[in-house]
Amino acid sequence: MKILYDHQTFTGTQYGGISRYFYELMNVFEGQEEIAFELSLTFSNNEYLKNAAFSSHIGYGRFAHNKRVNQAVSMINRLCSLSKLSSGQFDVFHPTYYHSYFLEKLEKKPLALTFHDVLSEKYGDIYPVLGKGLTELKQRLLHRADVVIAVSEATKRGILEYFQVDESKIKVIPLGSYLVEPTTTSHPPLILPEQYILFVGNRSFYKNFDLFFEAITPILLKDKDLHLVCAGGGDFSYQEIAAIGRAGLQKHVIYQEIHDDSTVGQLYAKARVFVFPSLMEGFGLPILEAMSSGCPVVATAGTSFDEIANDAAIYFDAEKSDSIQTSVTRVVYDEDLRSKMQSRGYERVPLFRAENTAKQTVEVYKELSKA
Repeated sequence: MKILYDHQTFTGTQYGGISRYFYELMNVFEGQEEIAFELSLTFSNNEYLKNAAFSSHIGYGRFAHNKRVNQAVSMINRLCSLSKLSSGQFDVFHPTYYHSYFLEKLEKKPLALTFHDVLSEKYGDIYPVLGKGLTELKQRLLHRADVVIAVSEATKRGILEYFQVDESKIKVIPLGSYLVEPTTTSHPPLILPEQYILFVGNRSFYKNFDLFFEAITPILLKDKDLHLVCAGGGDFSYQEIAAIGRAGLQKHVIYQEIHDDSTVGQLYAKARVFVFPSLMEGFGLPILEAMSSGCPVVATAGTSFDEIANDAAIYFDAEKSDSIQTSVTRVVYDEDLRSKMQSRGYERVPLFRAENTAKQTVEVYKELSKA
């Protein structure tokens, strides 16, 4: 049984949850006798693939910010995928994103489609950058797909709410924890505050950082020993710097670049609490990362997060500042509660392993190849 993955998520994307998901699938499959796979990719700067034995792509880091180079790379990668599709030397095709370039070439070969979230459907009008206009394209792919892999029950509900699709072909396969402490690192240990609240990743749009910051500002102003550490997501914007300044918290809000998994592990392990105020996520890998590092989690209610953390997290209404503030305060200053949350988190983590995700995905491939 041979699976063909295409170039999409690895073209022009250095990091990201979707490319990490497909990388981890292939990384688990590498060397297994029951499954063979091929990644149709010529050029990529993706960090996860940098040392992957299963990919022979060429990096172009020096030209990564050149628009014309990126356009050329995208075209070459697509031609590579089309060539592999035309050869027909595979049993199942699993595209790594939602572009439909392959539909005519695919003919009757089985198609597995992973659906990550319905962000563009729910928030596309408010935040067009999320992919406003993708819905029609996704609908075409859902109609053609032989199986739809939803990364959470919440994502499945979203698919059924926004699209016309046969529910029987939706298979929920949760993601796994990919945070692995590297054996070596070229970066020195982080210098961090003694006490801090942790925010990880992108701070724009639906990530809800502005309301979160407003909610915890009174906590930071009252407790001079407490800090906010924002990890990854790029340097603070002019607007963020201005907001921090207006609040008088220049010395209490810190940006920390993420170098590798070692950085992430240190950040979670030393934090009082990790807060995830995003309005919606298809899954929520940072919750797994936090729990695997023994970090208590406070997160948005009513999304996919409770599927992962269950009773190991404290939940709030992400659209209400006072709800966020109350939940964060409760965890930051209750040592017994943090200890219980830590223990419960450790119990949840084994339920979500990359190997589990890969095993369930193989079963889907087997069913498709037999059909």
